[in-house]
Amino acid sequence: MTTMVTIDLAGGQIGGAARFRAEVRSYLERSARDDIKVIGAGRNLNPGWLAAREAAAIRKSRRVALNNVGFLTPGGERWTLLRNPLHFLSKAERNVLDPEMRLLASRQTVVVHRAARRSDVLVAPCTAMADRVKAVLPQVADRVVVRMHPVSANPVPRRPGGSLILCPVLFAPYKHMTDRIAEWVRAVGSVLDESARLIVTASPAEVPTWLAASPRLHFVGRIDHQELCRLWANCQAVYFPSGLEAFGWPLAEARVNGQPVIARDTRQNREIAGPALCGYTVGDPDSLLHATKTALEAGIAPDPGPFDPGSYFEWLLGDSR
Repeated sequence: MTTMVTIDLAGGQIGGAARFRAEVRSYLERSARDDIKVIGAGRNLNPGWLAAREAAAIRKSRRVALNNVGFLTPGGERWTLLRNPLHFLSKAERNVLDPEMRLLASRQTVVVHRAARRSDVLVAPCTAMADRVKAVLPQVADRVVVRMHPVSANPVPRRPGGSLILCPVLFAPYKHMTDRIAEWVRAVGSVLDESARLIVTASPAEVPTWLAASPRLHFVGRIDHQELCRLWANCQAVYFPSGLEAFGWPLAEARVNGQPVIARDTRQNREIAGPALCGYTVGDPDSLLHATKTALEAGIAPDPGPFDPGSYFEWLLGDSR
């Protein structure tokens, strides 16, 4: 069969990018399709690769960029997965970034926007991200499609019970995770049983000493996917306090696995987490405490929702059957 689809996997190797890449690999292994050419695996997304990939792709194929930067040259459909909100910020959001990150995001944004204007289809993983793109680039609004990321269930069986809460967020300056972790510690105070603890996928060196010493927190550092799956299975609930996200993988994973997720009560989080959401308001410790109590007591049924990997990739890459 002639190759009809090219997908570029270059880019981030951790966090949501790694999670998405694992779903791609799993789908390709299951489907055994011979009409897909994979390029960029293990490559950094830099100017050198962006130039080289144009020649590496099959020119008349559907070319799918899974890394926020679309193909530039004509010839075949150009599909781009837009998955980084830092490239579609409002002026107010840009102003609160630290200067170094603001400069980096600004430089990248020029390339991202140029490529987006040349794309035939722009895929956003939720309505809020689609709205970001349309607000910043209104000329591409009619090419933006909302399609939730594919999310598979945790292969490790659940071990329900207990009061452990997983916080599987990679720390980044714009996420203000130190503030969010401290907010949770202050909110629960001495109200909850001492067995209620937050398992954080970061190093204690990433937070102030006083916070690292809190008996409510257990820092496990950056761990591999297998160990993370085990932690998911052992925890009763998930804490996902991040606000600036294109999607929010833990929201979807909690819903798919039938685990309550403590997160901001926003339209985006309600759309992705669905019935698994235990929402709270940032800056309101009473609402955060209530959400935590609800999450530790709730029984949530697994809900695959709109995340089926098979239907997602057959849509994105075309159904070869």
